[in-house]
Amino acid sequence: MVTYQDVGVQPFINASGTVTTLGGSLMPPEVLEAMREAAGAFVDLNDLNVKAGEYLARRIGVEAAFVSCGAASGVQLSAAACLTGRDVERVGSLPHTGGWKNEFVISMVDTHTYIHQGIEVCGGKLVRVGSKTDVTAEDIVGGIGEKTAAVVHFLGTQSKEQLRAVVAGAEVRGVPVIVDAAAQLPPRSNLTEIVGMGVSLVVFSGGKGIRGPQNSGLVLGKKAFVEAVALNASPYSAIGRGMKVGKEEILGLLAAVDRFLQGKDEEDRLTWERQASCVVEALEGIPGVRAYILREGQQAAPDFAPRAYVDLEGKARAQEVVRAMGEGEPSVVIRGGPKGVVVDPMTLMPGEEEIVARRLKEVLSV
Repeated sequence: MVTYQDVGVQPFINASGTVTTLGGSLMPPEVLEAMREAAGAFVDLNDLNVKAGEYLARRIGVEAAFVSCGAASGVQLSAAACLTGRDVERVGSLPHTGGWKNEFVISMVDTHTYIHQGIEVCGGKLVRVGSKTDVTAEDIVGGIGEKTAAVVHFLGTQSKEQLRAVVAGAEVRGVPVIVDAAAQLPPRSNLTEIVGMGVSLVVFSGGKGIRGPQNSGLVLGKKAFVEAVALNASPYSAIGRGMKVGKEEILGLLAAVDRFLQGKDEEDRLTWERQASCVVEALEGIPGVRAYILREGQQAAPDFAPRAYVDLEGKARAQEVVRAMGEGEPSVVIRGGPKGVVVDPMTLMPGEEEIVARRLKEVLSV
């Protein structure tokens, strides 16, 4: 067996959250077992895609579902679906969209360049609205024109309240809405609530809060649109062929969704609250350090998980702390925050909060 050490890569404790560049999440045993079982047999991949989607739709309680190769590819395939519908000739014509409705209204606050590029790769033309710091529902709806194929809403920076107004404005104009909700699980209610708002397609990462394979995504929505997503995806000879999802990732994601649905939001929140509190308590009394927890809905904490925020004196100090934590033994990755550093417990394994708290105390006490 080849290990990370064999290739010179050093594992670390991830106290920075479900970040793609850090590996997303760690898959639980039942997900790994489902992938191992899947790897031991040949199946018809088209049949598996269809039946896996039907399974997910039943389990979650939505009209239709599809497993994509990550959330970014899910958004790209959703854009393709809005360009082609279920017209196989159009599917084969992408990215050539001359004369079609091919414009996508997207906000400038969504700074994920790869999302913008993915839509353009499909033949979409971007209509960017708002600014890098702010966008309103009026900006978005006002960007809709005769050639609009869809509106793209980035849930996280853009709120659910804004999404409701966007859906209402787009619906009147007969324009579908795609929601990028990659990191918006938990809460589990988002799996059905966002589709229930009337959006055409919503995309979640399979490798973040769900804890499935890192290269998996979950596309949910209206049946006609999800079927169009599938037509544009691998293993068809379509624009999404390069975004291949293996049988192992498909069954792994199904197992991860099953496990996720069996859990409870409040139990997750209590676990993360306890872990964040462990860090805060360890830093009490250190001169020049203010540690506290911010929870969902509080300023600078828009996400579900409670996090430990550590205010420090000066940006340079925060950078030094991040560096020292990463270079120590064991290596711990944390991230910079508004006034210092942040510890995100979503990716901490049981007991790792004590190691993070000890290491932070050592670094900050110097």
